[in-house]
This record gives sequence, structure tokens and C-alpha cells, in this order.
Amino acid sequence: MAYQALYRKWRPLDFDDLVGQKSISNTLKNEIKLGRIGHAYLFCGPRGTGKTSTARILSRSVNCLNPNEGNPCNICQNCKGILDGSILDITEIDAASNNGVENIRDLRDGVRFSGSALERKVYIIDEVHMLSNSAFNALLKTLEEPPPNVHFILATTEAHKVPQTILSRCQRFDFRRINVSDIEGQIKKIIAADGVSVEDRAIRIIAEKADGSMRDALSILDQCMAVGDGSLSYEDIRYFLGICDFEYIRDLADAVAKRDAAAAFGVIGEYVSSGKGISAMLDEFIRFMRNALMLKYLAENQLDIPEDEIEDAKEMSSAVSEERLVYIIKIACETAAALRTGLTPRIIFETAVVRMIHPSYDNSSDGIAARLGAVEEALAAGTVVKSSPPAEKTEKKVQKQETPPPPPPKKISNVSDEVVKAVIPAIGKIKKELYDANNLQTAMALECATVSEKDGKVCLLYKNVGECAAYRAFLDEENIESITKSIKKHTGHDVMLTIGIEEEKLPKQDNLDVLYKQINPDG
Repeated sequence: MAYQALYRKWRPLDFDDLVGQKSISNTLKNEIKLGRIGHAYLFCGPRGTGKTSTARILSRSVNCLNPNEGNPCNICQNCKGILDGSILDITEIDAASNNGVENIRDLRDGVRFSGSALERKVYIIDEVHMLSNSAFNALLKTLEEPPPNVHFILATTEAHKVPQTILSRCQRFDFRRINVSDIEGQIKKIIAADGVSVEDRAIRIIAEKADGSMRDALSILDQCMAVGDGSLSYEDIRYFLGICDFEYIRDLADAVAKRDAAAAFGVIGEYVSSGKGISAMLDEFIRFMRNALMLKYLAENQLDIPEDEIEDAKEMSSAVSEERLVYIIKIACETAAALRTGLTPRIIFETAVVRMIHPSYDNSSDGIAARLGAVEEALAAGTVVKSSPPAEKTEKKVQKQETPPPPPPKKISNVSDEVVKAVIPAIGKIKKELYDANNLQTAMALECATVSEKDGKVCLLYKNVGECAAYRAFLDEENIESITKSIKKHTGHDVMLTIGIEEEKLPKQDNLDVLYKQINPDG
């Protein structure tokens, strides 16, 4: 007898055998028991979640001679004929390869005739979203008013591509991804029946890799069972699936947390030398850093973390700030997308690691937030520690000016309340001008500031040290000069503009300078 793949051998035969879709199973069984069978159903959801299997079970249930609580008996003449394919009143159509209007016209012509062996004819259209617009239009009227005892079951992984006119005529059932514990339970049932020994940790890996698809899980198990001789260990499964050893992930995460680029490159080099792919390492790195982030909000018993990784994840969670973890995960996810099209995955990954270690190379808002988070941590600890600076830039050629520049116009060093009252609406106009000019960073810096008089000057006040340092990165000398010119244009006053903090006790100027340098090392 020819070998049969596990996902075919263990295809569910009744609603009770469906894994992870209990609500759908119960609803369909109740409809059959009450005789409230719809004329059209739409089964949608991810691959491998049981849509086609449910459609086949439903086609037998509505024709079964001895139904059992809504389930087909699978032993009567009708059930056996449907299972072995000898009864042709159950028609399955693959819309991916039969998506033309002529195929639906043939279906529409066949619907008019009664079944040859069964009371109810059932048409199962798989991947229905692949039908052409003309085919959908040809199906529409038949689907709305089919002949008596004719049922349509449509299945798709992309329900959003199905026209609303079709959706509105169907009972819709959304199949969800099967959770890891349900997949584990089914795998244990299968290996027990087949007499195969598999470690629990290995089963866990297979269930996680399946990504909610029972079919994918059984396909992976099928491949792995061909490797061993009746038993599969945790290491066998990891090696076969090309999963990165956790030691590499732990060492890489530790190097990133300590901002040690040399150590990180050493780990990546050693891993690549072992012959494994960068994508596998990146996937495991994202999963580990995500676990560390979740531990800041949830207890370890609320998360699905392997026992041998819990302590390392807890250490990482306590050692790295929430902002920086979010920043690292975002860069890692962007890198995972880039690896799909990149020709040099190692270089792409190494460059991403440098960005994780040195946010100063990243001028995006996320990079600034990561640098600000590090500064706030240092301030909370009572010290301001300079982060590792980027490599020194090449020397810039400085052109000597033969004549000194003209002195700047003298600004008012003492302003009255009337001047400040005139400046406040002017700042509002300046913000609008900046937004219109798409200078969003400077506009936001003004948006978050309170205009006040301080030490005889017009001052942009911020709530705390961190906010002041962050917006000071946008309000450089050139921008300040531009804003003062705009103030003079709108008010006629030539004022001196400064930046400050609303708190009474301001930090020393040298600490503010260090803070600014950490936010904007090139400024």
C-alpha cells in the first residue's frame, strides 16, 4: 500500500475531530440537528486550519443516513460513497485553476439537475477569491436562489477579495489560527498511534514552527519522522529545522545590551561559520527580545517561554529599558523584511546590529527616543554617562574668511510682559508656517513648549530635563535665529530667545551640554 502523508491520513472525519475550531463545530452540528441548513457558507481563515476538511464533513453530514448528534456516521452507504469518491453529487472545484466564467457557467448548468445518488447536492469551491469578476457575476444569481437541496460551500484564505455581493449571501465562519497547545495535543495523539517517540520539547518546537496551521505541523512532523528511526530528540528537531541554538541568541543579546559591537560580530561570525542561515538567527533573536519586553508587563507564568530561557529573558528585561527593547525589536523586524529581498543577508544583519548598539547612527524619531531613554536612565541613577560615540568623521576643510562676518543685530536682553504677550500669538503663526514648509521637527519643538519670560529673555520652557534635551536637538542655532527673525517680522520686537525647563532647580549647564551631546552627537 502506498504511503499516505500524515495530514491526509489524519484528516478529520467528523466535527469532533476538528482541532481548535470548537465554536464552528458546535454551530454547524446544531444547524444540522435542527434542520436549519444554509444554502451557502463561506469558510475563511489562514491555511491549514480546517476549512476544506469542515466542508467535506458538512457535505457528508447533510446526506448521512444515520447522523450522530450532527456528525456523519461515516459507515452508511452515502458516507462511504462520498469518502471513496464513487458518488459524484459532491463536487469540489479548485478556483485557482478553474476561475473563468465558462467554468461557473458549467456549474450553473449542472445545478439545475437533481442528484444521482444523494438527496442534497453540495458544491465546494476552494480558494474562491481567485475567481474572476465575470465568474463571480455568473455565480451570483445561482448563489442567491439555488434550486432546492443544493448547497454551496466557499473556502478562502483572503475573504477581503470576495465581493460584498457574494459575502452578503453566505453564512460566514472565520477559522482562527490553532494555538500551540492544541497542536501539541494532536501531535502527541498521532505519535502515540504510530508508535514514535518524540521529546516534549521537540513537539513544542514543531507546534511553534507551524504558526497556527495543523497541516504545516503534520508536514513538519512527517519530514522529521523520516530522519529518526522511531525516536526524535530535541536536538534532532532543531538541527533538521535549522533553528539557531539558544547559546548564540543569548550571547548576541548580551552583546547588544552591553553595546559591545566586537562581541556581537564575533557571535554572528561563529554562527555563520556553522553553516546556518541568518534568517533563522534573526527570528529567534526577535522572539527572545519580545519575551524580555513582555516580562516588563506580565508574569512569567502568563507567557509561553521555554524553561531554559526564562532566567536569561528576565535578566535581559531588567537590564534594558522598555524604550530600547522596543527600538531593538523594531529594527530587527525591519531587518527581517529586508532579508527577503537582500542579496547580502549577513551585511544587512550586521548593519542592523550596529544601529541597535549605537542609536546615534539613527536620526529617525525612534533613534532619538532610544538615545533619550538611555539619558533618562543615567539621570535617574544620578549620573550622566557619555554613550559610546560614533567613529570620528573625516576632517572637514575649513575655508578661512578674509573678512569677519558682520556682527548680529543687538537683541533685547530685558523684555516686558507686553512683549511676551505679543510673542505668544506670533509663535502660533510661526508654527503654522513651519508645518506648511514641512519642517515638522521644529514645529513640534515649538508645539510642546510654553512661552514665558525668564531672566529678561523670551524663553521656550519644557516640562523636564529629558524633554528639554530632546527638543534642543531640533532647535539648533540656525533654527533659533530663524525663529527670532520670524518673531520680529510678526511683532516688530527683536528679542533674545532661549530654551529652559519649568522646574525651579535646573541642572548645571555642563550636564545639559552632555545631555544634548548624547541626543545629537553630531550637533
